[in-house]
Amino acid sequence: MNAFEEITAAYIAEKRAVGYKMEKAGKVMARIAALHADMGCRCDELPRDLVEAWVAKRPGETETTRFHRMGYIRGLGEYMARMGYDAYVLPGKQGYTERESYSPYIFTDAELCALFASADRLAGSDRACQRAQAAIVMRLLYSSGLRVGEACGLCKGDVDLDAGVLAVRHAKNDKDRVVPMHAAMVSRMRAFAHAAQLEHPQYGAHELFWSLPEGRPLSTRFVYGFFRDALWGAGISHGGRGKGPRVHDLRFTFACHRLRGWVEAGDDVNALMPYLATYMGHADTRCTEYYLRLTAELFPGMVARVERECGWMVPS
Repeated sequence: MNAFEEITAAYIAEKRAVGYKMEKAGKVMARIAALHADMGCRCDELPRDLVEAWVAKRPGETETTRFHRMGYIRGLGEYMARMGYDAYVLPGKQGYTERESYSPYIFTDAELCALFASADRLAGSDRACQRAQAAIVMRLLYSSGLRVGEACGLCKGDVDLDAGVLAVRHAKNDKDRVVPMHAAMVSRMRAFAHAAQLEHPQYGAHELFWSLPEGRPLSTRFVYGFFRDALWGAGISHGGRGKGPRVHDLRFTFACHRLRGWVEAGDDVNALMPYLATYMGHADTRCTEYYLRLTAELFPGMVARVERECGWMVPS
């Protein structure tokens, strides 16, 4: 390991020490180190030429993928500069314009009914097949506000159907949380688990809650493909690559509908925001406040009521 590789390893170690999982960081840093060697850079520098070469858009690459690459090189540059090395730090705003151009798609109540009905039709008669699992996961994303990776990664020990709660472990920022489930969701998940045990003998031989009969996990890619098919069946148009609706928008819809319900019930939204932040696995309420602004935009009739409760969150 040369001196530059030692620097990247120390950077990864520091990030992990403060709670980041950095699961892909080793491979990414190895590619940065290879580019560093190819360009003949000094071991104690991160020059601008290297950074600009790393962040240059690649053929066929999505802006989201490029944005993630920018994050790795920006984080490394900030670490090296802080440690006293000669490092170019990518400006913090670069790449955000493209990423933030997407507006979340918030489903109406009627669209949700059509979407879930379409998913049920696609699932077929085998209650434990891969399509049936994806149909239940879609409902879980909306009813519990989970991220799709969190839902697909559930183990049997994480699902307490008697208590009606989920344990989400090592989620974003390596945070754990307990998520209550709606009674209807508990019933669907119990029916799936019963069918899987009866119809797929291999189901009892592994720890995954969702899985194929062979014990492989339900992939987020499959869920997204199934979601696209369900959209088509529900007559909800998709704007094309990078436009949405995305499967993640079920989580956005959960948050906005929850906030709408609180406002309509006359509840103290300001007091309830920390609960929603914890429920959704946010580090603090700043991320959750975005949903409040979005809710006010989507339901203009509630803006005045929202501003009375927490006008400091919703600019007029």
